[in-house]
Formats: sequence, structure tokens, C-alpha cells
Amino acid sequence: MTTTTKNRTVQQALTQGSLNDVAEALRKVGGRRHAIIKAVVTGLTAAAAIDITTADVKAAATITGIDALDTGENLPAIGQVLSLRVTAVTTATVGTRTVSDVGETPSAPAAAGTPGLATISDDGKTLTFEGTVTGFTIQYTPRSETAMTTLFAPAS
Repeated sequence: MTTTTKNRTVQQALTQGSLNDVAEALRKVGGRRHAIIKAVVTGLTAAAAIDITTADVKAAATITGIDALDTGENLPAIGQVLSLRVTAVTTATVGTRTVSDVGETPSAPAAAGTPGLATISDDGKTLTFEGTVTGFTIQYTPRSETAMTTLFAPAS
């Protein structure tokens, strides 16, 4: 007789709440998932597409809302943008941005007091603006380090 064990996702392991699995599932998700990170980035090399998970962005940023990042550790990918404001440009426009997926076209603010549009890559790493940017301020919550739909295999 063969027995089969049903495969569960990380989300299912957390939902079921077994004390044997919760700690391992939370390790997979990552400890910063519920932090609100604020990064004030200045003095970047001008670019329209900026990967926030690079050492260059970390070096140009004043970061609050999380413990100090370790050597070699960069900002985590974006899960949800709470606010985004372009503060320094070469060819873009200074001002607030709303954020959409890559199916949209980035645009500058149409008038004073109206937001422009930036896009974010599917992996949450790259923000794209309508022109080149050298500084911005972003507040966001990070993505999970492991997708919640990943199959859960408890540590042995």
C-alpha cells in the first residue's frame, strides 16, 4: 500500500498554523515582509529604469523603517508602493508618481498637484520613469522572499 502526502504551499502551511511548520514557513517568507521601508535616494547616475535592489541605490539612499542592511545586502524588492516622489531629474519631471505594472506607459505629472505614472517590474525590483531620474523618495512594503504559492517543504 502506498501513502501519498498532499503538497502544501507556504501560504497553506501558515494558514493551517501547525506549530511544527509556522517557524519554517515564516523564515521562507522573510522577516521584513511587514516593514514599511522609506528610502530617500539622491545622487544616482541618471536613468529612466532603476533597480532598487542594487548596491548603487543602497549607497545613494538614506534608509529608514528597517534594521541596518548587512554588508552585501541591498534593499528588498517592492511588494506595495505606499508613496513615490521624484526629487531630482535630468530629463524627467519632479513630482509625485502613482505606480502601475509594466503594461502602462510612464508619464510626467500633467499639471501641478496631479501625479505622474511610473511602472514597476513584475519582480518588484525595477521602477521605470518617463525620463531620467537622479533622485527619488519611496515608501513601500517589501515582497516576500519566497512566493506564498511555493511548495512548502519543512526543514528536516
